[in-house]
Amino acid sequence: MHEKELLDLSRYRRKKQQIAQRQMDELYRHALDYALKETNIREKVRAKMIFAKRFQLKEPPLLSQEQENVFLQWYLLDYKTINGQTVCFQFLQSTKLSEPLRMMGALLLTAAPEPIIITDCLSGDNAVVIKGESIIHGKEEELRGSLDCGAIKKGSIYFVRKVPLVTDQWIIGPVFEATNCDAAVSIRRHFRQKNQEKGVLWRAFLKEEAPLYIL
Repeated sequence: MHEKELLDLSRYRRKKQQIAQRQMDELYRHALDYALKETNIREKVRAKMIFAKRFQLKEPPLLSQEQENVFLQWYLLDYKTINGQTVCFQFLQSTKLSEPLRMMGALLLTAAPEPIIITDCLSGDNAVVIKGESIIHGKEEELRGSLDCGAIKKGSIYFVRKVPLVTDQWIIGPVFEATNCDAAVSIRRHFRQKNQEKGVLWRAFLKEEAPLYIL
């Protein structure tokens, strides 16, 4: 393949990545709007009570702004409704989407809040680039997202939801800092315990337990 063809292919892939990023962000915003405006008020009250009890919050119906942000993402992607479905799944079922967007929706459903130790954060042309180390397998990660790089602390643990797009891993929604910078040991120990007791896998464990280390 000629050098010009390689450059054209690289440019094409970058453009496709940028389009996919915008589409994923828009899909996430629409899903959040659905969670806020279209779900039954009783469902929201039930979810908030479960959230407060499950994650040991002192004031069940009254959440701080940070708690509210964690709750909204949990409510959309992790909470199971009375019918045993996630709110995001209900959104995808009730919304007419093109096939590419439906595939993105399937990725969104599986996105778990993964703990990463941040080693660097760089502001790029179209997105922030986060570099870090996964707590569970120690692998170096490079992620992109629409974030404020100045608010990300190097050396801290952040819970990040990400999906693979055309060329890069893309961050979904806000990221949340762990309350304890030494949480890595506790998270690994807690996961091993759950895995041995119930065979819980890493992604399912994070969807069930991550807010314990954020709130």
